[in-house]
Amino acid sequence: MSTLNTRAPALGDAAQAPADDRRVLYEIIRTVSSSVDLERVLGAIVELVTERTRAHATLIFIAEGTDGGLVLRAVSDERYRAQIGQVRLARGEGLAGWVAEHREPVFIAENALQDPRIRYFPEFEEEKYQSIVSVPLVAPDDQVIGVIALHAEAPRVFTEEDAAFVTGSASLVAGAIANARLYQAARRRVRELEGLSALSAAVSTATDLDELLPTAVGQALPLLGAREAHIYLLDRGDRLQRHASAPDKGDAPPQVAVSELAEARRAGDRPAVEATLGAALLGGRPAPDALLVPMLADREVLGALIAQAEDGRAFTDDERDLAGSIAAQVAVGIKKIRLIEGLEERNLIKDFFADLAAGRLADGLAGRARRLGCDFAQPKLAVVALGWREATDDERARALDRFRATLGRALPGVLVDQRDEEAVALVPALGGDEQETLRRLERALGEGAARLPLVVGVSSPCVGPAAVQTGLAEARQAALAAPVVVDRPAVVPYDGLGPYKYLLRVPLDGDVRDRQREALRRLRDYDRQRQAQLTRTLEEFLRQRGNISATAQSLYVHPNTLRQRLRRIEELTGISIKQDDWLMIEIALKLLRLEEALGGPA
Repeated sequence: MSTLNTRAPALGDAAQAPADDRRVLYEIIRTVSSSVDLERVLGAIVELVTERTRAHATLIFIAEGTDGGLVLRAVSDERYRAQIGQVRLARGEGLAGWVAEHREPVFIAENALQDPRIRYFPEFEEEKYQSIVSVPLVAPDDQVIGVIALHAEAPRVFTEEDAAFVTGSASLVAGAIANARLYQAARRRVRELEGLSALSAAVSTATDLDELLPTAVGQALPLLGAREAHIYLLDRGDRLQRHASAPDKGDAPPQVAVSELAEARRAGDRPAVEATLGAALLGGRPAPDALLVPMLADREVLGALIAQAEDGRAFTDDERDLAGSIAAQVAVGIKKIRLIEGLEERNLIKDFFADLAAGRLADGLAGRARRLGCDFAQPKLAVVALGWREATDDERARALDRFRATLGRALPGVLVDQRDEEAVALVPALGGDEQETLRRLERALGEGAARLPLVVGVSSPCVGPAAVQTGLAEARQAALAAPVVVDRPAVVPYDGLGPYKYLLRVPLDGDVRDRQREALRRLRDYDRQRQAQLTRTLEEFLRQRGNISATAQSLYVHPNTLRQRLRRIEELTGISIKQDDWLMIEIALKLLRLEEALGGPA
């Protein structure tokens, strides 16, 4: 047993070799020059070396992956060709691993299995072999790219000349492999670019997810060299739903809960997102043959692409980068399709609400309701949200945007149509008395300084399209009447209006003359011009049923100041607070508020 330090000759040394060696070396050179296909080059080399050395088996191992391991890529004996790609050696493992790690050839003349560096492979019936030559393949860039090994059965033993020939031809073999691998890499790059181009075309032309996702996962399979691939999308409940698989779904679960994803999403922490998705889909195992790439668009997590490598091999860094490109393109396609679908759905919802409000209950309304996920047989509450009177147009528009988004998260199955000035929705009636729905609507409005400047009118429970039509009218009436019953943004149920809901049935025609309303308009105009509080004072006085002390305390004024204000009110309006009917005055005040809310006569 010995370690050879024979110098690897340059191509020019071939002319100095013995005639038989020269013939084989020239044949190797011709093979190297005539083909850049790695499989053909390796097959030709093992045949030529086997012919020259009369080896019983010639094997070539190639270094693959980032861990320095070796993979069998060529063998001369056809009995063992099924093991190509299957036999793997970790870094430094076995005699070939030792040779690659130490960059030194090894010649074992006899009793090869007694060498402690040997790893026994029963598939190769290695007990038959007694002589081995193993030589590192060093590329022109001085990197060890593999090992060539020769095995001989007893009584054949390799000679020093055999070992020297293999060592001398190793540089030619390494150069051939290096050229073929460069060609392979170039072909792979072309194939990847073609695949990404085809995927880009699919993304740009796909009109729905059922068309996009199967195409994307099918193209990802050969590009990544994977045996299976799946695309999962995230739903609103932070569950991953499997939407596409190739070649088939296999053992991939249809859905997986991702309970810890919300915090990682809020933080925008991509590694945390990837780890959370990996724990859910792959059990948290950092298997090198498994790949997971989150699909993100504008930092929004849409789902994940996962794949399993063929033959249990590890994915390369290039393949992981390629998977990232695939996932990014698919994410863009998903966002585009969802945007288009969202616009189509919003138009469908808009028409749906318009038909409901107008009483057009036929013409396929039930079918459209089912498509939108609206079951008329289940109790619904109609909701109308309007901007608070003191908010600006921009504040109202932003508030409606936020309310719509929050509503979708707070109430499952909500159907909402948002416009510039209002949002109209159908929400499920939760709880026996609908109180749970009202509580969630309150939460959607927010608290304290974060409270949205909106009033939200809510109907009585509705079952069936005709009842929903009435409910939409009730919700709008409740929202319009809000200034009568509340003095800040709030949720206003129609039933909560009490007797005031009947005021909405009173015509607010400006041509109808009414002494109290005209007098109270003059009082309102006086307040606007002088920035006074006389209308507010009269409302509070009537609410306190004429109690001077309680009214003064509520308004934070002295009782004498209150009496002066009341006299001023009588002077301006001609109303006698002592003699006129307080109920009629109060009704006139409420009608005036409704007139302002409805944009009636100034």
